[in-house]
Amino acid sequence: MTTTPFLAPLRRTLGSLSELKEFSTDPCRAMDRLHARHGPVSWLGAGPVRFALLLGQESTGFVLAHPELFSWQRAFGSLVPLAGPGALLVNDGERHRRLRRLVQPAFTARRAAGHTATVRRHVDRVVGAWRAGEVVEVHRQFRFALRDAMVEILFGPGALARADSLRGHLQTIHQAVDAGPLLRKVQGLGTPSWKRAVAAREAVRCWVAEEGERRRSGGAPAGADVMSTLLAGGAEGVPPLTDDEICDQLISFWEAAAETTSATFAWSLYSSLSDRAVWDAIAAEAGSGDDPVAAPNGLSYVDRVVQETLRLYPATVVVARAVATEFTFAGQRFPIGTKLLISPYHTHRLESLWEEPLRFDPGRWDTTRPDFRKPPPDAFLPFGGGPHRCVGAILATTVVRTALARVAGRAELRLLHGNAEPSGLIGMRPKHGLTVQVRAVASAREERR
Repeated sequence: MTTTPFLAPLRRTLGSLSELKEFSTDPCRAMDRLHARHGPVSWLGAGPVRFALLLGQESTGFVLAHPELFSWQRAFGSLVPLAGPGALLVNDGERHRRLRRLVQPAFTARRAAGHTATVRRHVDRVVGAWRAGEVVEVHRQFRFALRDAMVEILFGPGALARADSLRGHLQTIHQAVDAGPLLRKVQGLGTPSWKRAVAAREAVRCWVAEEGERRRSGGAPAGADVMSTLLAGGAEGVPPLTDDEICDQLISFWEAAAETTSATFAWSLYSSLSDRAVWDAIAAEAGSGDDPVAAPNGLSYVDRVVQETLRLYPATVVVARAVATEFTFAGQRFPIGTKLLISPYHTHRLESLWEEPLRFDPGRWDTTRPDFRKPPPDAFLPFGGGPHRCVGAILATTVVRTALARVAGRAELRLLHGNAEPSGLIGMRPKHGLTVQVRAVASAREERR
């Protein structure tokens, strides 16, 4: 029986749409199936919602090795109304290099270490309210606590009281940013949720602009916060950041950091409490009197725990690119304008790259082990890679390490529900939260003894 000529492409289109639905519903599980089904390249969707999903070590390595073939500006152009035209995320080329050079001084290891007291104070506020025997949902509590800590890190301690009304706006923006490819395309048509997100972004922009004016008028002293660094910063021979560019950087950092750090922290708690030996080792290190955040060469145990958390549960499940120069990969042509995704989540769980990839093993990051092998750049990319690697990576890991060590040093917890299910493409979090039982709590004064 002869197949009608138009049926073959129709079936391919219907298959791609079905796989788009599969990916949009449960991306983490779908990627394994798609990789097994199609190899390194899966084409999902159709028409304006068609994109390529590149999976496997070869695919990730190719994309990271050829940044000149791709454009972030095209990939994230739809987010300009939320991130702002001056944000690092939506810029390429010379402007991106200039912005990054001016922003980096605010996110050095030295400056990140200077924010640990702020993180501990906000963690203490949560832990200090716990009572032995109480059952608490910790992801929600620390989501708010670390968001408050980030307000102080970005804008200084005096800003927190003025920023209370912005929590809902940030959540509205994040929900729009975290939408999958299909929903984001629909949102761009002007859905009510998109309009609410744009309005929320404008409210946040006005607040950030007022904070800048407050600094310039002498209403708030300069400090070690990120805004102070951006306002005072500069590099020889480089045009300084404009007021709008400062606003755009701060808003994008604020929205991204508030969600990703709390999500990674929740997964670090979940992974540690799932293995009592891991939790006990963190608690022992936290109670030793040494500062695990300041440990040389990143050899502290809590640091290894956070690295392993970022491997199994990277905050960003997929990273987008748009083709700027046509190329061929895996026998397939990628024309200019093609949208594609690579996945840190999938790459971090490949048997070809990691021994027992699904096992949570902080020991694999112990540089003193005779069999230690540093993963290549295309094997471990929780903060992306190449010239667009997240500029706040050091700050984010410092916040998570500090919070984890502080909780383990002050509280004895028991995980009540295992098998946490991931949810979200950006700021991937436990879908149903994280519930623990508080067995004991030491006061902050007792912890310091």
